[in-house]
Amino acid sequence: MTHQSLADELLSQLPLNRDTRWTAVGLGLDETAFGAVAARLLELETSGQVDVVNMTRESFSGLQRLNAIRFIRLG
Repeated sequence: MTHQSLADELLSQLPLNRDTRWTAVGLGLDETAFGAVAARLLELETSGQVDVVNMTRESFSGLQRLNAIRFIRLG
């Protein structure tokens, strides 16, 4: 399963208009996979299917890591 189809599958299981927060640990994904899922959510935001409320990043030794993404499924 690709990261895009994983994001789509997880998203399809969520009710509309619910504030949702995903983390890599919560989804059981590594950093790269979670980044791809977050990128897919940002793509879906441009088409009006989700509203990304915020993304939490952590900086360590000059590297940034995505910790969480909070969004609302619109339809």
